[in-house]
This record gives sequence, C-alpha cells and structure tokens, in this order.
Amino acid sequence: MAWFDDLKAAIPGYYPAGGLPNVVGYLRGAKDPGVWRNMEQVGNRNQMIILGSRPPGPQDWLAAGVAQRGSDQTITLTDLAGFIVLYGGFVRRPWGKIYVLDAEALQHFPAQLASWRSNYKPPAP
Repeated sequence: MAWFDDLKAAIPGYYPAGGLPNVVGYLRGAKDPGVWRNMEQVGNRNQMIILGSRPPGPQDWLAAGVAQRGSDQTITLTDLAGFIVLYGGFVRRPWGKIYVLDAEALQHFPAQLASWRSNYKPPAP
C-alpha cells in the first residue's frame, strides 16, 4: 500500500532499515477489523495505534494512557487491509488512528503526513 510507504518516509526513525518491513505499529485493544470499523461508524471514534516497527516500552504505553490494558497487539500491513492510518498525535512516539480506507480518508492523508513531519521527534535511544 502506497500510503504506508509515505508514512514510513515521514517518520523514518520509527521504521529503520533492517526492521520488520510489514509492521505498522502496536496497540492494546482488539486486533479485529470489525471492531475498528464499528468504533468509527457507530462510536464516532477510531482505534489508536503506536506507530513504528519497534515494540513500545512501558513508558510508551503509559504515555498512550493504556498501560493497564491487556496484551500488546502487533499490527501489520495485512491486518490493515481496507484501512488507513491517519495522524493521531506525537507524544513519546507517533500515534495514528485507524480509519476505514475510503475517498474521504485518502483526501485527508497528505495533510496528515505534514502533521507527522512537523511534529517529528527522533526516537529515544
């Protein structure tokens, strides 16, 4: 998916060469596309994801406000078939929101890349 290549280019330190090539990020919550779709269409909210190919540490989960939630879920590009990730913030690491991939989401995606670029902080060592 071309959007993922553009995302990796916008926040390159979080997708280093030699890293896992198809890992988009990590979340604590359901790894179920039906749940993500329902969250957006019925709940008017989106599943958050911590971006990058390196697993988040305890401080990353704490900053995301989900330190006490269940197990970590690794989200790959395959898991996101029919979805796209739009800007969700940048605290310790870049965050995204999982959206249904449609014309409206694609229309917003270029501006989302600009937000990740302008708020970019290199990964902590």
